[in-house]
Amino acid sequence: MGLKKGTALRNAFDTYTIQQQRGAGGSGVVYEVLDSEGSAFAIKILDPTKTSSVRLKRFKNEIDFCSRNTHENIIRVLGSGVTETGETFYVMPLFSCTLRNVMSKGIKPDAVLPIFSQILDGVEDAHLHGVWHRDLKPENILCSPSADTLVVADFGIAHFEEEELLTVVETKPGERLANFLYAAPEQKIRGKSADRRADIYALGLMLYEMYTGDVPLGTGHRGIAEVAPAFAYLDALIDLMRRQSPDERPATIADIKGLIQRYEYEAVALQKLSKINGTVIKSSEIDEPLAEVPPRLVNFEWDRGQLTLILDRPVTRKWVNALYQMGNYSSVMGKPPGVFVFNGNRAGVPAREHEVQLVIDYFKGWLPLASRNLKSLLEQAARKEEANRKEQLRIEREAEEQRLRVLRNIRI
Repeated sequence: MGLKKGTALRNAFDTYTIQQQRGAGGSGVVYEVLDSEGSAFAIKILDPTKTSSVRLKRFKNEIDFCSRNTHENIIRVLGSGVTETGETFYVMPLFSCTLRNVMSKGIKPDAVLPIFSQILDGVEDAHLHGVWHRDLKPENILCSPSADTLVVADFGIAHFEEEELLTVVETKPGERLANFLYAAPEQKIRGKSADRRADIYALGLMLYEMYTGDVPLGTGHRGIAEVAPAFAYLDALIDLMRRQSPDERPATIADIKGLIQRYEYEAVALQKLSKINGTVIKSSEIDEPLAEVPPRLVNFEWDRGQLTLILDRPVTRKWVNALYQMGNYSSVMGKPPGVFVFNGNRAGVPAREHEVQLVIDYFKGWLPLASRNLKSLLEQAARKEEANRKEQLRIEREAEEQRLRVLRNIRI
């Protein structure tokens, strides 16, 4: 079936003019069209050469479901009609590309889960309405080039719960329901039923493919850990989603969302533990020159009872405090270290004329004592800081180990 550009299709509310063919699937052909106001839409027409009563019922079911559904991640049917030659069609928003187009250009690892979460949301909403897709693949996920908005489309072979339908449609034995590449094992066995867990299987393949570019068929394939180490925790989830037996897969989309979160939390906890265990606490080195080499007295000034002692370099507040806290020193003329006032490389103290020489002699003897005391104080502070850091790491390690035990042992 192929309609020429310019062909007009009409329903009760508008006229749509064919612009070009955009795609073709197992049950129909999709065209880009313009409505009477020149706005672009897409129209899917059921292929008459592939039409059977079963396919027609499925097509009607698809129209009914997508017309009533308002979830942002499920394609919306805006209207439907019948062509002049009797083919059924429906109108939907026009999307410029599919997830396959986005994947072919490569998806950055950090962008995969935001994209996948939209797909999960759409499929979950369908499941909650009693609909499972059974033909999930990148070609059936429509999106904008930036992949900001994705919608799950092509529900043509979906299963609909009986209460959601006017007509119940059953799959005939042996009829292939899905694209072979993404079909779950049970979909490839004659007479085997396929439910929502077939969608979960296909979602696992798609998640893996978005990271690696490959579909993980069989065994021995490389893990996500090899191509995106930060997301290695998803390997365990994908292994669950693509289990051979449906009973061993996560039962619902909510389970998948919970597992993603739990595995991510576990990975973060393990990374923190690894970092903590790999932390080497080095003894702090004393980076204070005054603690190693004492200042020297190089000059003095005396003026009307005020003595100013001049050092070879400025002293720090820590050195001055060490001088004040020496504890074991000889006082001079009732002038202990605490009465000396320091400013840069200058120390001032009141002194009478006959006291000047004695004050200078005592002060010179204090200088190395203050530096040794400063070194001792700095070493004590470094040891205390080291002990505090070790205790902090011990507390952090115990907390992360406890958190990891909870994450691994508690099941919801």
